[in-house]
Amino acid sequence: MKKLWALMLVGVMMTGILTGCSSDKTDEISTKTETETTTDAKSETKAETTTEPIAEDTDKEAVIQVFHYMTQETKRTGLEAVEAKFQEKYPNVTFENLFYNQGTDYFPQLSTALASGEQPEVIMGNPGLYPDLITEGYAMDLSDNEIVNSLNLSSGDLGDVSSDGKIFGFPIDFKTWGVFYNVKMFDELGLKVPTTQTELMEVCKKLEEAGRDPWIHAFADAVFGDIEMRNTVWTRALQNGDNDIFEQLMSGDKKVTDYTYIKEGLEVWQERMQWARDDAMSNNQDKSLELFVAGQGAMLYTGSWSVGDLVAKIGDGDFEFNFFVAPIDDSNSQKLNVQVDQAFMVNPHSEYSDMALKFMEFWITDGALIWSENTQLPLCTGVSSDNLLPLIKTIAEIKGSGTISHYGDFTKPFSSEFTTAWRQSLTSFAESCVSGGGMTPDECLVNMQALFDDIIATSY
Repeated sequence: MKKLWALMLVGVMMTGILTGCSSDKTDEISTKTETETTTDAKSETKAETTTEPIAEDTDKEAVIQVFHYMTQETKRTGLEAVEAKFQEKYPNVTFENLFYNQGTDYFPQLSTALASGEQPEVIMGNPGLYPDLITEGYAMDLSDNEIVNSLNLSSGDLGDVSSDGKIFGFPIDFKTWGVFYNVKMFDELGLKVPTTQTELMEVCKKLEEAGRDPWIHAFADAVFGDIEMRNTVWTRALQNGDNDIFEQLMSGDKKVTDYTYIKEGLEVWQERMQWARDDAMSNNQDKSLELFVAGQGAMLYTGSWSVGDLVAKIGDGDFEFNFFVAPIDDSNSQKLNVQVDQAFMVNPHSEYSDMALKFMEFWITDGALIWSENTQLPLCTGVSSDNLLPLIKTIAEIKGSGTISHYGDFTKPFSSEFTTAWRQSLTSFAESCVSGGGMTPDECLVNMQALFDDIIATSY
């Protein structure tokens, strides 16, 4: 366990204009809670299930500890709803949900828990991000799991929850990202959804001329610089057959400058950032959603994981938004980026691993729509319902069409260390662009490679 403790569409406009229906708040601070799930009204699901009572193990006492980094309230409520439905089958099962901020506290807290012998039953994470959990045996091998194999998931979905060719995670849903825009503001100014980079720049200029801020940013959360780059980097890499780009960068066999489209991604992003507001670096996800709903900016580059919280902030208001994939050039090369979002591993060393396995099998089958309808997140299986927002259903349809760039189709994902270094360098680049510091894309690449070289020198 040595290393474990050392680590700390194609221009498509999504249809379906959205309005809000609740008033939940998003919790973006690093927090820890321990809750025992109940079956109160808050946790009732809108989905009908075909669950049959199971006689075996229904009287077995078990406490399932779920270790996760879902800081958004809509996701935590969705988890509680799935747990409550599971408890109808297994009334003697209780849950303890522990959550932390993924970027700061999650892995250190998980490491501490495992070292102390606490052994949580269910651990959130894509296996490739936490390779030491696999090598140290804290994730159950699911390669022969009948439930997982019966779902006919795509190679990308399975790749996102695999390590060295074996499946270690349950893929619940998937995420994408791009430009969410204020429909009313676009309509008032006669703006059309851009399908090329030039058209997007023209939209920004017209908004500025009308006295409107084109963008709201949330660079206080490092993930947002990351997703600004992915449309270019992932699309180009898979188009060029560079499925091993992340593996090559982590091994040191390739440098970031060997892939010209990384610099291209920085240039495309930099062009958009010329309209960044002064608060771009201080806004986190929650604040950016508030500003967007308040009409402080026309566009917000965010992910599908924000939809539930965005709708909650709208409440009974009449704010309308829609979505388009961010252009990366003038040739309509962009594709919908796709990555498994919520993925969970079962810890075989935990006291109630058998019941934890049953819970995860339930979540990905009978509990799947309960989760999706509560969170407004599209399922990897493609299963949908009329209770999902039109935009979410459309995203699922585009994924099903195959017009995507899927992270799971890369040979290996960035490890947590490399992900942190990648995001650190991108956030520094954003800060320079926003403040007028003058960092060039080439200088950003030099800084990024230095961080990568340090990881390689100390870890390999």
